[in-house]
Amino acid sequence: MTATIKRPGRRKANQRRRIRFSSLETLGFTDVASSWTDSPSNAPQTPRGRHLAKPPKPEEVADWRPHDFGRRLDGSNVRWGMITAIILLLGGLGGLGYWLYQRPVAVQQAAEAELTTQVATLEAAIPLLTELNQSLLSAEPASDTTNLDSVENVARDLFDTSALLTKPELRSAASKAANSALDGVRLIRETHAYSSVVLPMLEMPSLETDRDLIALDEAARSFGDWQLAMDNMRTALPDGVLPDVTQQLDILSGDLTSFLGRYVDALRQDQVAAVNSVLGSLSTRLGTIADALTDSVGDIQARIQIRIDETATALGQIVSR
Repeated sequence: MTATIKRPGRRKANQRRRIRFSSLETLGFTDVASSWTDSPSNAPQTPRGRHLAKPPKPEEVADWRPHDFGRRLDGSNVRWGMITAIILLLGGLGGLGYWLYQRPVAVQQAAEAELTTQVATLEAAIPLLTELNQSLLSAEPASDTTNLDSVENVARDLFDTSALLTKPELRSAASKAANSALDGVRLIRETHAYSSVVLPMLEMPSLETDRDLIALDEAARSFGDWQLAMDNMRTALPDGVLPDVTQQLDILSGDLTSFLGRYVDALRQDQVAAVNSVLGSLSTRLGTIADALTDSVGDIQARIQIRIDETATALGQIVSR
């Protein structure tokens, strides 16, 4: 029989080792504790009997000693290209930020320079607007209305420039001048187009009153041609412009057929007095419409003059600042 010799010293060493690894386990190194406590006999074996992993050295498990940062970079692969790209990117962002910071100042200076030119151009156009306004009751205006296109373009540019101005006083005055000028140009253009078409048709047509000088069919054809021109003019009038005058023209157009029948009947009967009575009644109706046109255009002229005065006042405020 072989006696087994117990070694108490080895048992105490194993206990001390377990106590040491228990303290490591409390710090979170559970895997390390298990790898050190396992005996080589319990570790997984490869087919050739080799261990899958070697237990790490103690200094690789938990090393709390400080290291020199510069020494850690010695021999490392520093990507200088990436660093250069980052520096260039930061420089570009800085330049963009500076450009965005300076842009409002540059835009303001450019807007004020444009404002000076546009104000001078619109001031020079005020006499033209006044002249065209005064000639609205003339079939042929004193000035060419195509000049209104250039005035309208300047006023629109002035309105766009007013949106770029940062000073509230300049922005308000520029917007007021542009809106008043545009409204005045619109009223002049619409009223002139209306009156230039209607005024010639309100003149009494030249119709024969002597039965011996004209055949009945020819007299009817002459009156019919004038009636057709009146109807074409009436249907071509724009909506919303001088509605009172347009309404009277519509009423007259519906009565022209009756005027034509009475005129031809008077000629057939060779009654000169009856012919003159029919044509006189027609002339009175045309005169009434002409008076209504004069009154309506006069009201519009007053509105236009107010717009012209508002434009001049606003432009004066811009120049004085």
